Amino acid sequence: MFNNLLDSTLEKTLSEIMKLYDGHGGRVTVIDVDPLILKELKRRDFLNYLDFDLSGNAMVVPSYKAIAYKFNQNKPSLVSTRRLKVFETFTESYTRVKSIGNGGAGTVFEVETPDGVRYALKLLNAEAAGNTSKLKRFIQEARFEHDCKCRSIVNAVDFGCLITDDGKQPFYVMPLMNGSLANLMSNPGEFTSTILLKMFLELLDGLRCFYSDGNYHRDVKPQNLLYDGKLNRLFLSDFGIAHIETHYPGATVETVASDRLANFQYAAPEQRVKGGKCDQRSDIYAYGLILNELFTGAVPQGTNYKRIGDVAPEYAYLDEVVEHMIAQNPSDRYANIESVLLDIEVLSKAADTKLASKQSEESIIDTSDVLQMRIIKKKWDDGTIYFEMSDDLRGQWLTIFKSFRHRSFCTDGFHLDPNWFEITGRIIKVFNVGYNKERARGTVEYVSNAVTWANNEYVRMVNNERKRAHEEEVKRRKVELDRADKNAKFSRDINEMLAQL
Repeated sequence: MFNNLLDSTLEKTLSEIMKLYDGHGGRVTVIDVDPLILKELKRRDFLNYLDFDLSGNAMVVPSYKAIAYKFNQNKPSLVSTRRLKVFETFTESYTRVKSIGNGGAGTVFEVETPDGVRYALKLLNAEAAGNTSKLKRFIQEARFEHDCKCRSIVNAVDFGCLITDDGKQPFYVMPLMNGSLANLMSNPGEFTSTILLKMFLELLDGLRCFYSDGNYHRDVKPQNLLYDGKLNRLFLSDFGIAHIETHYPGATVETVASDRLANFQYAAPEQRVKGGKCDQRSDIYAYGLILNELFTGAVPQGTNYKRIGDVAPEYAYLDEVVEHMIAQNPSDRYANIESVLLDIEVLSKAADTKLASKQSEESIIDTSDVLQMRIIKKKWDDGTIYFEMSDDLRGQWLTIFKSFRHRSFCTDGFHLDPNWFEITGRIIKVFNVGYNKERARGTVEYVSNAVTWANNEYVRMVNNERKRAHEEEVKRRKVELDRADKNAKFSRDINEMLAQL
């Protein structure tokens, strides 16, 4: 009975909307629509098509407060996008705070809800909105980011459309990030290459599902790898020119030979020619450039470029991976992201074994006085495991602990990451363990391994610092000895000259 009544109400509502289109030149404001109706329309995916109807005759807003336009004696009164301060959707209003980015197709604003929650809002500019191909790409981007569940892709949380004196302009809303990988690489003091590598590999791991569906991005660059400071993770964004294997009818935008796509600095060779055929390997090429840049600070060009091993010998094994990723011929590159990650894992283990063997042969500076953390007590309480450590968790040791890169223990979807732990003083809290014995056992094992690894890495860091300090002291003393020898020689020469007078 309820469904029949709802269907009848929906049919009546939609019929009234379509009648209004004819009476107002294709532009209409529907005021005070029953929330139940809006919810059902959205559930049935009708609003998605209504929002972004490409024929230019469909626009529905929840109330007159959406100031994109309003009727005055059957004549629309429009406002300029440049003066617009509020963006309205069916469920929320967003007040513009500031502009945080501009591109060829639109502007990204920092916005705020009435509850004080801040987001990023991407607005397609009027010129691009007037281009059918660019409009379709933007719609595809918004829908994909809203529906995609890959954990390394930025998620769109809301979307809407404006009618202004600049034209009809769709927008979508996404989480507000803390910059991009480009920003992180420009601040090496805070984000070391080791930390950036960990986040980069986590990003690639989370993109497996994206590429396994036959998708590829076509514009991978550090500026499009956004950084979430709360999660300490990177997310892929800006799918405006991506190839998306989607279920949306008519959403996929084919590329024609004359299209110029992507940023040439990170574009694969096949993307730099008209009509070049792209696939996942084109993105792998860009990831290879970025991987090298994480350590060298420079984007490889051709075959004569700075190698990772030249600036970070402990990561020299990555040079082999980069070379394979940025091969000029796509057939010579890795076929997929899984192959990249597997090769890095294998070569990393081999490098660690070689390094351990070398260190065993060399004399190591005494580090017996370096602080070593120990778990002295474990306690379970209402689904949370408390670890009491031997000392306060702080400073460089804590930073290293949070960068633990070992693949976490997972069971029934339970994921562990030191960045998600609550750390206060000498207490580590791991939440959501519940009453699951396997989770509890895996959590204890994971934290124990992380502490052991952090202790070893911290000792290694202190050892390297002391070695560098020792080497600097040796150099200083050598300079002093050389200066003393020069002074002594000068004194002898003067005395010999005086003796001859």
